[in-house]
Amino acid sequence: MRLRHVLVASSLAAASIVGVAGQASAAKTAVGVETFNFTGDFSAEGGPVQASGVINDTGVDIVVSDTMDIFDFGANGQVTVTHSPLREVDHVSEKKCTFSFTEKGTYVLSDGTGEWAGYNGSGKYTAVGHAVNTCGDTEEGTVTIVAKGPLNLPTDGG
Repeated sequence: MRLRHVLVASSLAAASIVGVAGQASAAKTAVGVETFNFTGDFSAEGGPVQASGVINDTGVDIVVSDTMDIFDFGANGQVTVTHSPLREVDHVSEKKCTFSFTEKGTYVLSDGTGEWAGYNGSGKYTAVGHAVNTCGDTEEGTVTIVAKGPLNLPTDGG
């Protein structure tokens, strides 16, 4: 089902999360809680992402794979987000040609550049999506993802 492939790629692009932070450190220093919000077209990959907390910016979610995204905040820098679903509930109605899902998972943020160089963190996300006209080629709908967790700045290990 084409819709299922789009669902995995776009819903977990954002938030999506098991990974390893990109830089080694002796100790992590918590600098705050970060929240990422994404609402996009069900049939498209990526789209606008809003960060609030330490990173307080609007950027673009660039889908790298089913489990990795880059949140690009332009001249301010970018972060890599790796994500992994823990629980998913789907509902398909072939009679009504609709689809909906809820997914919960974890993410790891790493490989910051620019203003976010050295920042890393992890947390949980929830993705919710709804689509109509799924029996044909013109499905329409939205995916909303909210991810939240602590953000750390590693200290120099050497």
